[in-house]
Amino acid sequence: MKSVRIVANILFYLTRVAAIIYVITAVYTTAVVLLYVSGAAAPMNVENGAFEIYYPFTTAPFLLGDYTNSFLTMMILLISFYALFLWLLSNVFNTFRQTKLFTPAGVRRLSRFYVTNLTVPIISLIAAVLFYHDAVNDIAAISFLHIIIGVFAFFMAAIFKQGLVLQEEQDLTL
Repeated sequence: MKSVRIVANILFYLTRVAAIIYVITAVYTTAVVLLYVSGAAAPMNVENGAFEIYYPFTTAPFLLGDYTNSFLTMMILLISFYALFLWLLSNVFNTFRQTKLFTPAGVRRLSRFYVTNLTVPIISLIAAVLFYHDAVNDIAAISFLHIIIGVFAFFMAAIFKQGLVLQEEQDLTL
């Protein structure tokens, strides 16, 4: 079990850092787009229906894409979803870092993770069908993968719930 804790510890920090980077990216992108739309100076260039958002304080391209409301909205939402996904995944890894594996907090973390992976991809797919037709096939494939992850997390949450019940029963008999 020690090796599981070591791996979970490493993965916890990696996914937590990645989640923070995604949050910063979503906030930065939103701020740049809002600044550009309002007419203020922004680290963004728009030419021929395409945009470039630059790394802060440089002119090196950071994000590229079609300059349409639907593309910008879907891009910001997807970056935000992956920030949430990585944050919740880091919480799942945090569960495996604990000395006591079956806890109510662990079950909650797994439940949040599977509910998010079962609902957000479906909502994203519906939004893509309604507002951004160009990427429906790609979003459908990614949504399918997240739904599979959600199903496996659902199974893990059920196992953890049962483990929690058995552990509580054992604690009562001692």
